[in-house]
Amino acid sequence: MRITAVVATMLDAYEPSSWTRLVGSDADRVLVSDGDREYVASIANPEREAASQAERVASAVLQPLLPESAPRIPYVVASRTVDGALVEREGTVTVMVSSPMPGLPLATSMFEERPRLVESLADAIAAVHSADPGPIADAGLVVEESAETRERLLADLDSAASTGRVPSPLLSRWETTLENVSAWRFLPVPIHGNVGPDALWVDEEAVVGMSDLARLRVGDPAADLAAVSAMLSPEDFERFFRTYRSRRGAEDPSLRRRVGFHSEITVLEWLLAAVAAQDDDAIEDAAQLLEALADVTDDADASHEGSPSALAAGDPEPAASEAEAPAAAAAPAATAGEAPVSPDGSPADEPSEDEAETPDKAETPDEAETPDEAQRPEGTDTFRPSARIEAGVDEDGIATERLDTSELHLRGIRGSDQPGTDHRDG
Repeated sequence: MRITAVVATMLDAYEPSSWTRLVGSDADRVLVSDGDREYVASIANPEREAASQAERVASAVLQPLLPESAPRIPYVVASRTVDGALVEREGTVTVMVSSPMPGLPLATSMFEERPRLVESLADAIAAVHSADPGPIADAGLVVEESAETRERLLADLDSAASTGRVPSPLLSRWETTLENVSAWRFLPVPIHGNVGPDALWVDEEAVVGMSDLARLRVGDPAADLAAVSAMLSPEDFERFFRTYRSRRGAEDPSLRRRVGFHSEITVLEWLLAAVAAQDDDAIEDAAQLLEALADVTDDADASHEGSPSALAAGDPEPAASEAEAPAAAAAPAATAGEAPVSPDGSPADEPSEDEAETPDKAETPDEAETPDEAQRPEGTDTFRPSARIEAGVDEDGIATERLDTSELHLRGIRGSDQPGTDHRDG
């Protein structure tokens, strides 16, 4: 194969003796070997050339910022722009040679089969988010401050509204959330920007590799966590979130609220991508998903009329007492992500049958649950046919609400989501 000849000219004392084609959605990838060393050689299509260069820069910048325990990221050994005729292509193309990724590509079913992968993934994401953002900014990669994130999302909302395909309840819901300025005050951190099964590599119960770094940037950590939530069950995401918070230890009281927002707004981003591509079928698909999402939120709000939404709430709520957390989980009439509210506006317990018979009984501090008990996952499904709104209380005692989009499917918008596409190496 001609690409092996090109690789031989790019590496010193390397003569490939065998090759195996690795099917990818946006580039030709070949595993080459000389019997002792293996590399992945990729030919970037013209449409992907900029992304390939961005990933090369991102990998070089991020590698020294991560601890030794972090997953391996692609290491680009050599890169060269060549005449496309050398590899049976038109024009000029970029050939990149990188070390192969360890382990196997992730399949979401592995989280159920190997439960410890959840904590390992939390460690991996926390390692990226804890890296120094300075070198990433100095390398010329995107840096988005918290105010800029909010302004961009508001602009996206306006653009989507102009299509006439977004239900008005969703526009109002998202606008209310974005108008809550305090929720959008966060410290930007390095984020992967494209977390998903194609970007993760596992060995047994550990995440050992992380690829697809072309969108590495400094921005809102909630964006990465929202992408993770789409891969995990609600219970697994609770474990992931607790582990992530314990690993980072950063103060961000509204993090969980923004995760819910980013999870929901993904469908709107699909609509905008479809409009930009002038793909009528994809536009219709996205519009149907938005209608389904509107039904989810309307049904959840209607079933708990009179209680505020955690997603659109204002300033972070005061921490619930340790004794109140299990009551919030057990009360089926509570709003998703909200503890019952007493007349004075503070969280209140729903009385049990015994408590109803003895109204003068007061709870003593000794009866409060332990901190470990307060961290137990909370939440119930409120709508199953299309998606779920999951409720809980994060480590700061803030009632939360999260959309599980794992059951929402979109055809023809993102090529990497198409069935039959093999995972990519390196």
